[in-house]
Amino acid sequence: MLNNLKLISINLLLFLITSFPVIGQRFLLTKDFDGSGIALPKGIRYDQLFREGEIVVNVKGAKTTSKGEHDYNCFIPKGKDGIDGFLFVSHESNDTNATLGDGGGATIFEINKIDGRWINKGSFNAVDFSKVGGTFKNCSGTMTPWGTILSAEEFPPASNAELFMDGSGVRDTSDFNGMKRYQNMGWVVEIDPVSKTALRKLYAMGRCSHEGILIMPDSVTVYLTDDFTPSVFYKFIADKAGDLSKGKLFAYQQNANGNGGTWIRLPSDMKSLIESRNVALQRGATSFARMEWLTFVDGRIYISETGQDEINLDKSVMINSTWANHIQATKKEKGVFDYPYGAVLEFNPSSNSIKPLIAGGEGFKDVDKHFSNPDGITYAKVKGKTYLVINEDIISNTRGRVPEEFLKKNKIVNEIWWLDLSIKNPKVDDLKKIFDRTRWRRNYRWLFYFGLFNLLCEYPTS
Repeated sequence: MLNNLKLISINLLLFLITSFPVIGQRFLLTKDFDGSGIALPKGIRYDQLFREGEIVVNVKGAKTTSKGEHDYNCFIPKGKDGIDGFLFVSHESNDTNATLGDGGGATIFEINKIDGRWINKGSFNAVDFSKVGGTFKNCSGTMTPWGTILSAEEFPPASNAELFMDGSGVRDTSDFNGMKRYQNMGWVVEIDPVSKTALRKLYAMGRCSHEGILIMPDSVTVYLTDDFTPSVFYKFIADKAGDLSKGKLFAYQQNANGNGGTWIRLPSDMKSLIESRNVALQRGATSFARMEWLTFVDGRIYISETGQDEINLDKSVMINSTWANHIQATKKEKGVFDYPYGAVLEFNPSSNSIKPLIAGGEGFKDVDKHFSNPDGITYAKVKGKTYLVINEDIISNTRGRVPEEFLKKNKIVNEIWWLDLSIKNPKVDDLKKIFDRTRWRRNYRWLFYFGLFNLLCEYPTS
């Protein structure tokens, strides 16, 4: 299988886990695994459904080849049996495309499960973002309880020149909706998957490097992460359940002792919302290091935090902010904070406390086991137990993040881990590996539906 994978430049794979015994098994790399392709344990197979270069259709019926740089995917069921529905795929891009629209994008297509295998059905359809002034680097997202998709615009440009990219990015840099065009990028976008059109940008949620979006069961409260250093943890309270276009935005501030925190109300005028991170830092919001995905499990919110090698930011960047307690503990000489492996954080919405559940690094019993730079995160309930499922998106292959033999070949190896949440004070040794994957810069995004796992493969380098 691995030799075959070397011959294929795959942008998107849909994986189906057909059995759960893999949770407890010890998974080792095979002797012939050379750091290229995918290494999977028994019980897992994959079906390829969509790749960059497929023919896609826009809302006007025009056809062209699809965008790449796939990121978030979401299964939208048509019925309760879970055997047919639609797959939404976001594109973390900023390119020029006359048919699909410049900038980022998304694709929707129908899939069906037949004889235990998934197949695509019908055409690949591009989402139209023209109504909202285009989009930019569509990263993570979520499906709302009312059936729309929220797409996060990540790493927003700091100028029209950065957006334009010498003509290879968004070419229309005229003002939009009273803003400079680049300021219209970096928001949460609400999409109707039925009409395949963007409905609105949710300006009330602020502009930042949006990543994770978690809608709470009340359909009023939304938690938002910011993939940046320094990163702000946001909470949005909608004025009306099921309508996220209006509401109040807050930034998290941790107590000095780390045992709780408060939420700082941020101004709701447009000027402040465009600069939501700096406004939050100015008002004393706590800083984190690249917050990523988040998931709600049994009253707790688990947040993946990538981390960063040797953070050294001056006062002009931090403004009035201080680092979260777990990052302050990594302080070295001359004010440098070394937080190379990141962590999975546990947030208690009742007490507003946030702390590491499990920190990255090497195992104590097994020094060859290394957990680094968590990104995608979700959970699964299997046979009465609850597991976190965590995928890596390592920022480098140095400092033990990959085995020595792969470092010599300058390979990137990302891993996906299971963590049993019944374990108290878990360590790296408690993680169970589900698979290794290389050649692609990022790992696979996870989505659970009726016991099936869908994984999204991003950014091929070959």
